[in-house]
Amino acid sequence: MKKKYVAAAIAAGILGLSCAAIVCININKSDKNTNPSRRDGKAVVGDVPEDDTLVMLTGESAPEASEDSSVLNSEENVSADKIIEKIDQASVIVINEALTVSEGDEEAFYSNEDFADISPVDADCFLTKEIPSKYDSRDVSGKCYVTGIEDQGYSSLCWAYAALGAIESDILMNHSNISAKDLDLSEKHLAYHNVHRSEGSRGGYIDDDYRELVNPDNEADAWIFDYDTGYVAVGGVSDYCISLLTAWKGPVYEKGSDAFKSIYGSEYLYKDNKDKPSDAYAADFHVQDVSQVRGDIKNNLLIKKMIMKHGGVTAGVNSDEKFWKDSHRTLYSHFENEDVPTASHEAVIIGWDDDYSPDNFVQKPEDKGAWLCKNSWGEVAGDKGYFYLSYYDDTVAIDSISAYSVAAKGDEDYYDNNYQVAGFLTNVESALDDSLNTVFAYDGNESPYGVMYEAQDDEILKAVGFMSLDCYGQYELRIYKNVETVDGKIDGDLLKKPEIAQKISAISAGYHTFKLNDEIPLSKGDKFLLEIIPVTEGKLVFEASADNVSPKNYDEWKNLTGSFDNNYTASGMSYYISEDGLSLESQKDKDFFVKAYTNNTEQTFENK
Repeated sequence: MKKKYVAAAIAAGILGLSCAAIVCININKSDKNTNPSRRDGKAVVGDVPEDDTLVMLTGESAPEASEDSSVLNSEENVSADKIIEKIDQASVIVINEALTVSEGDEEAFYSNEDFADISPVDADCFLTKEIPSKYDSRDVSGKCYVTGIEDQGYSSLCWAYAALGAIESDILMNHSNISAKDLDLSEKHLAYHNVHRSEGSRGGYIDDDYRELVNPDNEADAWIFDYDTGYVAVGGVSDYCISLLTAWKGPVYEKGSDAFKSIYGSEYLYKDNKDKPSDAYAADFHVQDVSQVRGDIKNNLLIKKMIMKHGGVTAGVNSDEKFWKDSHRTLYSHFENEDVPTASHEAVIIGWDDDYSPDNFVQKPEDKGAWLCKNSWGEVAGDKGYFYLSYYDDTVAIDSISAYSVAAKGDEDYYDNNYQVAGFLTNVESALDDSLNTVFAYDGNESPYGVMYEAQDDEILKAVGFMSLDCYGQYELRIYKNVETVDGKIDGDLLKKPEIAQKISAISAGYHTFKLNDEIPLSKGDKFLLEIIPVTEGKLVFEASADNVSPKNYDEWKNLTGSFDNNYTASGMSYYISEDGLSLESQKDKDFFVKAYTNNTEQTFENK
């Protein structure tokens, strides 16, 4: 699936919109109707069953494709306006893309004297360090921080392979007791729980937040539903991975039912993988941070530091054959005086070479230099599965680069419990066209917001995490216990004496976890409010309540893979500033991505 971006010019034009304005941002999309996120069939490992015809596997003729093959009738699309018709406060952005993070205000960030003694949560990643002209995470002083090449086959799961490849590199880079040969995380588990209901979240807060593939018209002979494996044809973006993995829905090791049985042959891909993976929350590791920066060449220094800290980062590329050279060994997409289509494939950047010759690409970039990338098309593609990507690639420049920070059992930041009320960043309509999928946010937000939770046991509150769409963010975090609510409102006068108040900041955008300066003991039944007060203006992303069924989705063989049934139920535990500015008011139509992390007390362990 293609990754999308929000053009800087459009984003700038949105700033300063009047109260109650609703803006839909539509970005140009690729004119390709195929699914380039999978291998395109030019190099295949082993014998491939000859069943890949362009007719439905029931033997019936495939439905006629529309101009956009992922949607049969554009008028059937669920309007974003219907989803947010009750949202009437600050200006709302309805982003019909998987968005690229904003640059933020670096100068204001470093000149704010109130935060002069506050170390950004991701400072250790971006500290000044010697940056070599050539780097390869497969060989850093004789150590390898990259797992083996994988093959996504005929699936649409490049997004899952890329994210887990980057996660595996972070684990290896920061956990010396784990070796590359023993580390293989499950793409099947991640992809399955992207479109299935999962129960067992802490307090059940997101048990009713899910999306699943359904057959709303009870279409006869829709055989894929017999196996419940339509998820293998669902493309994705980093938003999906952030939603799933920060919810602790994985990652898990790839073994048993968490391993794909077949990746080739359109019938075998669905039929042979019908065994369900393990429980959604049976995570072997916890993703605690996802650092994101724009892929523009001016951020190369930041990206290099991210790679040296985490071993690898994900990036969106354009996988059109015309941009490749030497059997997928080099890639450079360039669009002279044209709008740049958004990415159609995900890969992992694991290194770079500042002196890599521009003569190695199908077109000649303006200068030397390239990223070393790990692909998910097997070892027969590229240089045993790897390729070089020009620094000057137009597609990467409009993409978000993502690095994952992962906690293993026994780590200080491996917490026992994850309180959360927002399940997904993205409301999904199409499996192959991101322009039909939506992300919601308040634009130019400076207002306080927060989430209230109830302790499920005697616990210790250790950390708070939340999502930001802007780099160089500064905030004040305040935590209150057992504040009184009246008619869904918290009087501002009751928020003068928090249990803790601390300044926090982050250089990169994305999802970050902030360790509390002082731990807060909680008794079972205690309600605790996490309030975030932005110091820098930015976008405030939220999950908008929804109950809608998308148009039908088909894979590239025109098999019905289903409609997305989006079910997002507001918890009533998210709070935003009231219209009069005197209180925080419970939100009945949305939830914020603010999480709380606790550890069980010894007494809790004894009781269990």
